[in-house]
Amino acid sequence: GCKPEYMPILLGVVDAIADPDFRLVDAGATPGWEPLVVVSGPAVKELGFNTKEGAFGHGSRANATIGRAVRLVLWNIGGGYPTEPCKTTHGHPGYYSFCIAEDQETNPWEPLHVERGFKPEDTVVTVSAVEAPHAIATGAGYSPPDDVLLLLADGIAVLGSNNANGGDMVLVLSPMVSANLAKGGYSKLDVKREMVQRATRPVREVKRHRAIAEVSPMHWNKIVDPNDDDARVPFVRAPENLVMVNTGGWGSGGGFASICPGWGAPGGLPQRKRVRFP
Repeated sequence: GCKPEYMPILLGVVDAIADPDFRLVDAGATPGWEPLVVVSGPAVKELGFNTKEGAFGHGSRANATIGRAVRLVLWNIGGGYPTEPCKTTHGHPGYYSFCIAEDQETNPWEPLHVERGFKPEDTVVTVSAVEAPHAIATGAGYSPPDDVLLLLADGIAVLGSNNANGGDMVLVLSPMVSANLAKGGYSKLDVKREMVQRATRPVREVKRHRAIAEVSPMHWNKIVDPNDDDARVPFVRAPENLVMVNTGGWGSGGGFASICPGWGAPGGLPQRKRVRFP
């Protein structure tokens, strides 16, 4: 279903997921992480990506068919079929299509690709191995930024999240949430730093969570003192571990965001590739 003009985007995505640091061989592991494609740059508007209501869902041929093409590549070239070798417990709706685009028209901050060192005129694909989006009601339509940050952080620091072991994740903000924080004087880097400080759980809770793998190179007890029950375990280890995207509809006063948890420190590192158009 892709149009010919979508091919450069798809080639950029394949280049990203083939990078050894992405560790594609593990991206479809038991919990069900899937390569999420985020497109940023001028081609978002030129190719008609949906950046408004339903940004994760229906309504755009570009979003739908590029995301679908990625899965077909993983099936037909990579052999990633269910049961063998794909051993995910419940799978992932993103197996059908998992592609969104950044809305620069409503973005109060620098674009995702510019933040990562690319030129404004570049179109860039950022690919991260993450779970399906989990909605967070932030109250951005009627709450001060401090409350919004509190709820975002609480939505991230979930004990069942693999990010208790570090790693990367994707935080998608609706324009209402982004506007609330920007008007409150927060830059994108400020928000990320706030998540590092706020998205935490006390050691007394985390050390009872035996499902967190002890073998992780960034296991929580290597970050904080496991004998200090009041110490806080950060789920976002550093600002660069948080891929933050502005997209979607304005929404209601609840001011929704979505967190897509990653698969922890062992791998699935986000890859960014500049799209090369003929």
